[in-house]
Amino acid sequence: MKIIILLSTIDRRILRVPEVLSEPMEDVSYVVVWQHSHHGEIEDIDTSELEKREDVTIVTLPGKGLSRSRNYAMKTAMEMLEDPLEDAVFVVADDDECFNSEAFPRIFAFYREHPDVDLALMRMRSIQNRRHFKKYPDKLINYRHKPRYYYPASWEMTFRPRVYQAGIRFDTRFGLGAEKLSCGEEDIFLADMMAKGLRVVIAPVEIGYTRPCNTGMLTSDTKVLRSRGAVYGYTRSLPGAFLRTLREAASLSLRMKTNFFQIFEKIWYGVKYVRNTHKAT
Repeated sequence: MKIIILLSTIDRRILRVPEVLSEPMEDVSYVVVWQHSHHGEIEDIDTSELEKREDVTIVTLPGKGLSRSRNYAMKTAMEMLEDPLEDAVFVVADDDECFNSEAFPRIFAFYREHPDVDLALMRMRSIQNRRHFKKYPDKLINYRHKPRYYYPASWEMTFRPRVYQAGIRFDTRFGLGAEKLSCGEEDIFLADMMAKGLRVVIAPVEIGYTRPCNTGMLTSDTKVLRSRGAVYGYTRSLPGAFLRTLREAASLSLRMKTNFFQIFEKIWYGVKYVRNTHKAT
């Protein structure tokens, strides 16, 4: 079995990547997708430290869009496998996290013990205070039965190559760098998996630390509110999305002491947008 870390970075943030890498380990490698935004100045960036690592493959990608980066990382990792049916695990990562010393042995052990699992969401803690970002289930559970206020994050995601083979991709309408929707790409990815009958679980496996920033929790941000609506529009019927938008707008307007109709309009925009545009990968 192999583990391939799918690490996304952009412009000068690639200088952070050496801090993410663990000590070299047999059967563990990294795909670093280095995006160059239109305004980024990358000519003077020294990547020689990364290039010395035989377990690191750097690929460049023009433009921006985190979901584009994730998809390109998956494509590159699939090309690295000698056989598309090879036993492997992909681990999604960003340039502001690090893995604990037991992360990779734990991931190996989990997937060997659970051959039927296609994707497992694993635990991360805050780099700052070493606490969990959310209340995780105490035991392995099917994602369909997730706690009410559990929202997935990409840095929790580990999955088998057969997810990619099933045609699952991140929807590039969603995520940081996208034009209209700044988050929600994980919800769409997992919804597509379950629609195809793939098994998604939340696993009690600690793998590392990341920074306490979750775009989806910025509830006053227009793109975030649109993203919530887009997730509702993608995963529910139109009447179901409308009712969910009503409840969400009422809850947020009370909590934020702001105008209900302004909140509703932003969330409903996302519902309409995702239903009137085509999925992009």
